[in-house]
Amino acid sequence: MVAPAPAVSTGQPTSRFPVMSGFSAMLGRARPVRWHLWLAAIGLLGLAVRLFYLFHWLHPAVVEGDPYYYHEAANLFAAGRGWPDPYELALSGRYVPDAQHPPLTSGLLAVPSVLGFTSFLSHQLFSCLLGVLSIVLVALAGRRIAGPVTGLVAAGIAAVYPGMWLNDPLLMSETTGILTCAWIILAAYRFRDRRTVADAAWLGAALAAVMLARAELALLAVVLVVPLVATARELAWRRRIALVAVAAAVSALTIAPWTIYNLSRFSEPEYLSTGLGSTLAVTHCPASYSGRYVGWWSFDCILALPPSPQERSERDVFYRRAAYDYIKHNERSLPRVAAARLGRTWGVYRPWQQARLDTIERRPLLLSQVGMVTLWPLEIAALAGVVVLRRRRVVLLPLLAVPIALSLASVAIYGTTRFRAAAEPAIVLLAAVAITAAARWLGRRVVARVPR
Repeated sequence: MVAPAPAVSTGQPTSRFPVMSGFSAMLGRARPVRWHLWLAAIGLLGLAVRLFYLFHWLHPAVVEGDPYYYHEAANLFAAGRGWPDPYELALSGRYVPDAQHPPLTSGLLAVPSVLGFTSFLSHQLFSCLLGVLSIVLVALAGRRIAGPVTGLVAAGIAAVYPGMWLNDPLLMSETTGILTCAWIILAAYRFRDRRTVADAAWLGAALAAVMLARAELALLAVVLVVPLVATARELAWRRRIALVAVAAAVSALTIAPWTIYNLSRFSEPEYLSTGLGSTLAVTHCPASYSGRYVGWWSFDCILALPPSPQERSERDVFYRRAAYDYIKHNERSLPRVAAARLGRTWGVYRPWQQARLDTIERRPLLLSQVGMVTLWPLEIAALAGVVVLRRRRVVLLPLLAVPIALSLASVAIYGTTRFRAAAEPAIVLLAAVAITAAARWLGRRVVARVPR
């Protein structure tokens, strides 16, 4: 016996709607079994897109920069060597404890490494599979937010939209950022619908995963989790406090092994990453505050500083202090620089220059440009989706929290296409809501004009 589809937040039937085409009719007849079959087909399409991208543009790969870090850290971890700096180990043979990036990306890539698949290509293929898993989570979130049709439309967009797959074969943390942000959106709506202790725990686990993927998204604790639970007016305050405590406890316990590990091996306290200082150091200096690359980053910032300590936590503190000192003496420039950073992240400030800058991270220029062009209509559709959900009185916070959090992080650090990646699931979901709402409206108009 087939289980019924889960209830959706709109409170309106969504499995059928008037049709204008054969495609609309197919979506309108979506049933649980057929829905999963269509999702499987869309997932295969998404995998095909990612594999074509990998083998047509990125193979064989030049392994350097952050992809090298994630790849080598995964293999070292799988081999039982802990978490050293893979660059230092390769260049000098010295084992230097490091946490330049949070561990989730390399931790997941260690799965194929444990099974003997240690090549860079193996990790690229596994990362593409993680991208397909993001499609599934986006579909499940869309179904819960606005019904099964919206879930399939969202999955279709996630399968082909470059913003969802450009980073997968590159081996970047944006893949896990997209995956975990899709998860936390789904977990947030599940909590909103049910408000049980188990759902609060699931939300806390998703928050921990997001932080272990992208450290700056720890902001979601105060932008999403606490407000979402605190505004559950149907619950007594004691119950709300208890649910916040459950989410916080699960999140803290999930992160604890990594944090304890870091506290045991660095001289300065480090909880998620030692990379904040170096990131701030390359984004707060004259080269990033003015000129052609305002709002971007530059290695000239670090080259202008005195030599840094070798111990990674001490280096982190050193670079942070240098950045804070520069900020203190250039406070008047902050609003202008912040606006440029935000514009770069959302593709509205010097977009073609940003696409060229993205090639530094091995993104093909043509695909970056296609991603930018497709982003703009999706952003407009996403704004329309906000209006639709507000009229339906669907809670918007889970969909708006990630864009808000990463925008705050971008303003504080620098503007880049990479930062926006975490918000792509929210953009896709909101756009899917608008597209399906428009299709239903047009369908009703067509049916109304048909002679009876």
